[in-house]
Amino acid sequence: MSNTEANAASTAVQQPRRSFGRPFPKGVSGNPAGRKPGSRNKLAEAFVTDLRDCWEKHGVAALERVATEQPEVLLKVIASLMPKDLSLTIGLDPTQFAANFRQAVELLGNEPTRAVRSMRVINAR
Repeated sequence: MSNTEANAASTAVQQPRRSFGRPFPKGVSGNPAGRKPGSRNKLAEAFVTDLRDCWEKHGVAALERVATEQPEVLLKVIASLMPKDLSLTIGLDPTQFAANFRQAVELLGNEPTRAVRSMRVINAR
């Protein structure tokens, strides 16, 4: 073994090993004088109380003002409150759809194309 290899091997042995998992024994805190239980909730509760009070005082008037003066802001707020995934289930009766479509074509006075004239329900339930 060369001198460089011996130095590299001794350096690798001298470095402390990283421990994974819990840095402190179970039941022992790293900060025994840490945050008191519930202190994080106090801030949230205070905010919600203030928000409720403000809403009771200005709520509908503020919404109406934003809707007329800054509709894009209102739209952004509404969009942020919508769930990220929205599941829509729409039942469709093919017979009723075809009848409604034909009626709409007649009301509009449009001449249906050959494909539309031959439209029929394949599997009516």
